[in-house]
Amino acid sequence: MGSVAHSTPPGASGGGGTTNVTRVALKFPAALVYRPVAIDLVSALVGQVCHADRDFRNELVTAFGEAFNNIVLHAYRGRLDGMIEIEAEMAPDRMTLRLIDTGQQVAFNLVKVPDLESLPESGMGVFMIHSLVDDVQYSGGPPNVLLLSKRTASGEESR
Repeated sequence: MGSVAHSTPPGASGGGGTTNVTRVALKFPAALVYRPVAIDLVSALVGQVCHADRDFRNELVTAFGEAFNNIVLHAYRGRLDGMIEIEAEMAPDRMTLRLIDTGQQVAFNLVKVPDLESLPESGMGVFMIHSLVDDVQYSGGPPNVLLLSKRTASGEESR
């Protein structure tokens, strides 16, 4: 199941001299049966973001769940040996998640906005991810890295 690989306590220096940043790494088999556990852990980690409200939590967790699904269903299609590494970085005004896999590279950045009137079967997950977080970056690998970053309302005001 999932495992914690590294954590920097709040207030400790995280390598780059940044304070009040907590970093945690988790690793899961790439199977939908682990999705609820991964979602629960990410939801709990949102608690480390001081200014996170319910909307922040719901939007980030929904985007994460969609990303987890996409990796399992597309990057590891037909494979049972896949793993998903999740690196979470929590600061008082933002949270960044990196999902790392060694599955098939996906043309994530080329997915077009779906026609919402027709209730499409595909492309909705990527559309939702982009609409729920502030920054989405995908780098095809190996490994493939999907970065999701979201600022709290107070983090947006200070920009």
